[in-house]
Amino acid sequence: MPEAKEPDPKLCEQSISIGDFYYKKKNYAAAIRRYLDAIEYQPDSARAYDALARAYEKQGDLDKAIAAYKQFINKNPDSPKSPEFRARLAKLEKSPH
Repeated sequence: MPEAKEPDPKLCEQSISIGDFYYKKKNYAAAIRRYLDAIEYQPDSARAYDALARAYEKQGDLDKAIAAYKQFINKNPDSPKSPEFRARLAKLEKSPH
């Protein structure tokens, strides 16, 4: 089992940027790996969870997108992003999957 990464907001941002690069190229699997790395570096990063959920959605894996939003909301219920994520979650849960 890999060791947990040390919290590092700078590496989190770098991982998100690289993930965004892959996302724009429609390489969602590579983007997802980078967004997961970002979350390991900064577990409360709303930006990383949002990007991860959107990449799962683009890949057609709505269950994982839903799980990503739920995980963030459960860990960070008071985050300013939680209401927005709850709205997206409700929309995803209504879609056929």
